[in-house]
Amino acid sequence: MPTRPDPRRVARLTIPLSLREGEFAHHRVQILNLSPLGARIAHEDLLHGEVVCYLDLPPTLGGLRLTGRVAWTWLRGTEHTLTGDRRSHYESGIEFTKPTPDQQAALASALAKLGSAQTDPGGTTETPGVAPVDASPSS
Repeated sequence: MPTRPDPRRVARLTIPLSLREGEFAHHRVQILNLSPLGARIAHEDLLHGEVVCYLDLPPTLGGLRLTGRVAWTWLRGTEHTLTGDRRSHYESGIEFTKPTPDQQAALASALAKLGSAQTDPGGTTETPGVAPVDASPSS
């Protein structure tokens, strides 16, 4: 009996459990600032330069997912936990790569929302708040 050809155009490979962490993991980050070209984020896991990643904005800012690359990372500081472990705190700059026109429009809307939320009734700009989001490095 003849075997039926695989209907897929390309092979699908299963990611081994040992690789599901690390570069494929989701990292919780805080957005420190946001612009049409990129974002500055704070995080606890080291992100290496030039790594491609996704930055998911929170639903209050449209839930937009933007693709970017890590332009720079620096160790902001360390602390010791009560259990004696050392915890590192990093900051990174994410440069958005090839946003679509729809993503650019959604980002502009998110930035307008942030801008209006940061202006107090007297018309002065306040220091931006920190919004938690997920950043997912990809390979």
